[in-house]
Amino acid sequence: MTLFSRITFGGLAAAMVLGTGVAFAAEPVLGLAAIDLQNSFFVRMKEAGDTAAKDYGVKSSWQSAEGSLEKQVGIIENFINQKVSAILVDPLDKNALIPVLKKAEAAGIPVVTMGNKVEAGANYSTLYPDYQNMSLVAKALGTTLGGEGEVALLVGTRGNFVSDTREKAFVDTLAKEFPKIKVVGIEPTGWDSAKATNAAQTWLTTYPDLKAIGCISDSLCLAADAVAKAMDHKLLYGGYDGDSEMHPLLESGTMVMDVLTGAYRVGYWNIAVAARLAKGETLPHDLYMPTFFVASDATAEALKAKGVTFEHITPAKAEIEAKNYTAQLGPSVPASAMTVGK
Repeated sequence: MTLFSRITFGGLAAAMVLGTGVAFAAEPVLGLAAIDLQNSFFVRMKEAGDTAAKDYGVKSSWQSAEGSLEKQVGIIENFINQKVSAILVDPLDKNALIPVLKKAEAAGIPVVTMGNKVEAGANYSTLYPDYQNMSLVAKALGTTLGGEGEVALLVGTRGNFVSDTREKAFVDTLAKEFPKIKVVGIEPTGWDSAKATNAAQTWLTTYPDLKAIGCISDSLCLAADAVAKAMDHKLLYGGYDGDSEMHPLLESGTMVMDVLTGAYRVGYWNIAVAARLAKGETLPHDLYMPTFFVASDATAEALKAKGVTFEHITPAKAEIEAKNYTAQLGPSVPASAMTVGK
């Protein structure tokens, strides 16, 4: 009779066949330090990420930093001590995390900085074409406004690569191409819908002629729209993420444009990348996810008539693409499917 024993080293389970000399590889454990796990985007990321973990035969441990940089550093320290197979982190501050990420590298643990270009040594960065995408969002919004009016922008946290890049693209594009549009407010929210709600209330009270709000994440636009409706104020929006809740706003033209990364796709993709690294696959250190511009056909035609031409998918098509992650990024596809050109 063959006897099996299961032993645990620092949180990793290793199965060995006793008496035969045959050893089975440990089941990789991925440690994930999220910004938070309350925001709808992060909740969906985890849902699809858990599916990816099952597909790839790994375990995933999701921990919430609850918007605290200090707590995020502590979570990563714990993962290093546990000797996990790979660490994923959505950095609250891309520079402040460099020392602890280098510590993980020294421990031989692959690190994936999600949605951030972090210069920490050998870490991998899962990125998006953020500047180009948010620039087009700003251009579409400015064009729809006729090049005039007051707008505001809801961002994440300063020091976060994604938030900073999207903010810069939005502000740069409006300043360059629409000098008669005034950005009256830029509010860091930490991706907290309650903070977005408070900011929108303040803006709509202070600036009764406010015409539009841009958002670096859809959940912030959704919070702002709830405030605008309650105050009987009509606004236009331009956003990023491709959340399905935005589809009615897109169909009505209230939201001019959205960018589909897709919370489900992002969650699945990051776990897939980390699982492949944990299992020894070779991947480029900078990986780029393909994205889609989402708009109604009517809005796309109206913008085209004003000289803004772009490839788009409708909200109905976006609903399909957002959940097609297993076919796009599952273990049956080659490593090359994990990234596209910048």
